[in-house]
Amino acid sequence: MKFEEILKTLKSAESVDKIDIVKDGSVINSIANIEGSKGSLVVIFNLVDFDNGNIDKSLAEKGLQLFGEHVADAVKNPGNHPNIDMLLSIQGDQWLKAVVHYKVPAGLEERVNKYTALKKEGNLETDRDGALKTFNQVMDLLEAGYLRTAQIVGGKWTANQWVKNGIMLGFPLGKIVVYGSSDIGFTDKETFPIRKLTGDEGFRVVPPAAGLRRGAFAGPGCVFMPPAYANVGAHVGAGTMVENLAGSCAQIGRDSHISAGAIIGGVLDPVEATPVILGDHVLLGEGSGVTQGARLGDLVTLAPGVHISKATPILDPINNVAYTSKGTAELIIHELGGGIKTYSVGKILVEKDPSYGPEIPVGALVIPSMSVSSQGTLKLTPLVAKYIKSASERAYALEEALRG
Repeated sequence: MKFEEILKTLKSAESVDKIDIVKDGSVINSIANIEGSKGSLVVIFNLVDFDNGNIDKSLAEKGLQLFGEHVADAVKNPGNHPNIDMLLSIQGDQWLKAVVHYKVPAGLEERVNKYTALKKEGNLETDRDGALKTFNQVMDLLEAGYLRTAQIVGGKWTANQWVKNGIMLGFPLGKIVVYGSSDIGFTDKETFPIRKLTGDEGFRVVPPAAGLRRGAFAGPGCVFMPPAYANVGAHVGAGTMVENLAGSCAQIGRDSHISAGAIIGGVLDPVEATPVILGDHVLLGEGSGVTQGARLGDLVTLAPGVHISKATPILDPINNVAYTSKGTAELIIHELGGGIKTYSVGKILVEKDPSYGPEIPVGALVIPSMSVSSQGTLKLTPLVAKYIKSASERAYALEEALRG
């Protein structure tokens, strides 16, 4: 089948503005929705199922099939088809992240900024209807996955402040109402009800899970098991299972598992704060937690009971460093005798923006451990016990690390 015929079988990408291809935190290619690159945009858009996603070797091979007769020409003439060259370059365990940026309706950001200014002045009621219409448009786009409260921009996660401001318009615009029966119901702002579902969304909310609040997104194949709840602005990638809390604005990747009792914290205000971010194929074990803007890369595993917050250093004896909210730090080893040792955190070696929590590298398997505090006492501290390259390694690696 010719490329033009293949394109007719794929989902349209007219709603997409561009797709950035990211490697190691840098944009190496950007495919814009313009003549000359629309075909490539459609192929990549369909490869990652219409949301941010990793293109590994198997997906790259699927993409090459979609490019049809152009692949042979690309092999003969390197450089003539850069997007095919990109797919051909993916080998072994490598992958590239495709970041989908949807088109923003004309004037929406400006209207949000206008009503946010009126809110700060206490004059939002002077144009209540316009403000409510703007708020609901933001919420509808969040639920559709076309807007996000945080996104990868230029290869780095960035809070979309105007989107968060759009959400916050709903609080002064809504009055408190009772949901459920009047004697045993719940009370909340009328602007933030539980999302109404039709059954055609492609994900499951198993009763009696609390569900998704207005303005939360879930991709196809997601499962919310009791007492799961996704707060406003949360974005849960395709195929992910949530068995507890996904906090406000949290960004959760594809094919991840948030186990029973695991908590993902949220942050809506201040608007400049980036939320908790989890990559693809992440596992949070039972009773674990990620809060205060901490970031977990793809394939990261937290053993049961491991908690990571902004103040938590994560020890990495494999690379002789520790990950903190200030950046990557020196790891100091303390030999206690009899083969027993513990650790403390030294000076910062590589600084990062301290406004969000520590960043855990791709593939890290994190278990409970001990470190020495500044007062000389021992304290529970997460430790990277191993790095994995695929989700299939996880079960054995985690069992081995915990037994060791």
